[in-house]
Amino acid sequence: MALSVALGSACLLAQGPLPGDVGVTRLLQAVFGEAPGWARVLTLSAHAPALWATLLFAIGLAFVRGGRRAALLPPLALIVVQLLDGALRALIFAPRPDAWLVKVASASAGSGLPSTFALVYGALFGSVLFARVRPGGRAPMRDRLVGALAAGMIVLGGGARVVLGGHWASQVLTSFALALSAVLALEAALEAVALRRRERRA
Repeated sequence: MALSVALGSACLLAQGPLPGDVGVTRLLQAVFGEAPGWARVLTLSAHAPALWATLLFAIGLAFVRGGRRAALLPPLALIVVQLLDGALRALIFAPRPDAWLVKVASASAGSGLPSTFALVYGALFGSVLFARVRPGGRAPMRDRLVGALAAGMIVLGGGARVVLGGHWASQVLTSFALALSAVLALEAALEAVALRRRERRA
């Protein structure tokens, strides 16, 4: 949470790219091109109707890693970040990348902060990443692979938004940090509920 507040405040004060933002975007565009197809596909996966398939994918990964309780995290986190997205967009504004500085695949007048995409991907795949591994699990390699896949989706997703010129890297990182904070808070809440249930049964 501290990272999201600090970096988000810097983005709002700057009202433009932070140091390093332009260089990161230009580097990714030099390596992958100005509008790579994979980046467009990932961008669409965070918006309905493809979002529902992404949600089911995240639920499946969470279930494999942590069981039924973990499978509750992705949909709950998605609801929370969608509420946060709407509230923050009504309160703050930070400009998106400028076509004079970097290539922009699809210009938008909307605020670059928060990044709806990063909030969604951070919520869904952060839920998998931070899901408690089910007690007595006998497949540590599988759990590590699922966690690595979730982390990879977050990294690829963030890179997709930056390479397309949809957001500055600082805006994406801020939004990811906020989403991951929400996931951790939800995980703590679910653990507290589970603990109370165990105490009642004892």
